Amino acid sequence: MMHLTFALVSLLATSLAALSPRASHHVVHETRAADPVNWQIARRLEHDKVLPMRFGLRQQNLHRIEEMLLAVSHPESPTYGQHWSPSEVVETFAPSSDTIAAVANWLTDAGISRERLRLSISKSWIDLNATVKEMEDLLKTEYHVYSHLETRDEQIGCASYSVPAHVQPHVELIKPTVHFRHSPVSNRLNKRGMNLGAPSMAQGPKLSTKKIDKAFSLLTCDEFTTLDCLRALYSVDYIPVSTYKNSYGIVEFTPQAFLQGDLDLFFRTFSPNLVGVEPKTVLIDGAIVQTTNQSFYLNAESDLDLEYAMGLTNPQPITLLQTGDIVEGASFNNWLDAVDGSYCTFEGGDVPGQ
Repeated sequence: MMHLTFALVSLLATSLAALSPRASHHVVHETRAADPVNWQIARRLEHDKVLPMRFGLRQQNLHRIEEMLLAVSHPESPTYGQHWSPSEVVETFAPSSDTIAAVANWLTDAGISRERLRLSISKSWIDLNATVKEMEDLLKTEYHVYSHLETRDEQIGCASYSVPAHVQPHVELIKPTVHFRHSPVSNRLNKRGMNLGAPSMAQGPKLSTKKIDKAFSLLTCDEFTTLDCLRALYSVDYIPVSTYKNSYGIVEFTPQAFLQGDLDLFFRTFSPNLVGVEPKTVLIDGAIVQTTNQSFYLNAESDLDLEYAMGLTNPQPITLLQTGDIVEGASFNNWLDAVDGSYCTFEGGDVPGQ
C-alpha cells in the first residue's frame, strides 16, 4: 500500500514554500447541472458515516493527447507503432509535485493526518476514508441520501461543493459529491416487465411498428441510417489490415445484452459475410451475456452497438466487454476498475466482488 507520507515526504518538504497561502477563501468547484430525474432527497446523511473519498488531481500534458496519439498511430509518423509503456504513461500525465503537495497540505491543514492519505499508483488520485462531518466541513456542503421513486434504491451525494481558491487549480474533481448514477442498480423487474438498468425510453433506441416497404439506398439516408449512409456521410473508405493484432472493444452493461439472432437478421440485409460471426466476449465483474429475459429495452442498445461497429469495421475483430453481474448490474465505476487497477483500490489492484 502506498502511503502518502512515504511517497511524498520529499515533495511536501520542497514544495511547501512555493505554494500559495493556504488560508484563502472558498470557491464553488462543481455544481450538479440538473436535479436527477425520479430521485428525491430522503434525508441528510448521518455525520458519523464513513465515505471513501477520492480527490482527482489535475494532470499534466492533457493538451498534448491528440499529438501524442497521432505520433504512435499515424502511419506517416516517424514514431509510428512505438507504443508507450505503462510507466511512461504515468510519468507523462502525472500531476506536478506542487499539485500533489497543494492538495495534501490542504487536507492536513484541515486536521486530517497524513497517515490517512493514499496516493494511487497512477499518482492522479489522493484517497482517504473520512466521516461525513469531516467532508461537509472541508467542502462547505451538505450530503443527502437520495431515494429512487420507483425502486427505493438509495445513493448519496451533494448539490455542490467548494474548495479553497488556491487549491482549485490543482483539483480536477472530488468523489463522491455531485456525480450521480441516474439509473438505479436494482435489477428487479417493474410492473411493465422492463428490467431496470436497460436503456431509458427517453434516450435509448426507439421501437417503430412502421412497415418498411422500400429499398435502402443513399437516397433514403434521411429516413434510414444504414451502414452505407454512415460510410458516405463520414467518408469511411478504409478496410482494416492489421486485424491479427488489433481489436475494437465495446462496453455493455448487464442486464443489457445482444442476441445473435438479431445480429444475423441485420447482417443478412446489410453485411451478409458477417452472418454467424460473434464478437469475442470478455466478462468483467461476474458478467454474463444474459438471453433469458428478452425485450427491445434489454437488447436493442447492445444489438445496435455491435451491428454498426461490426459492419463498419469488418473484418476487424470486435471484443465485447460485458460488465456487471445479473444482480447488481454495473456502471462506469466497474469498467474503470477493470482497466485501471488503481481506480478502486489504494494498492492498484481489483477487489473481487466489488
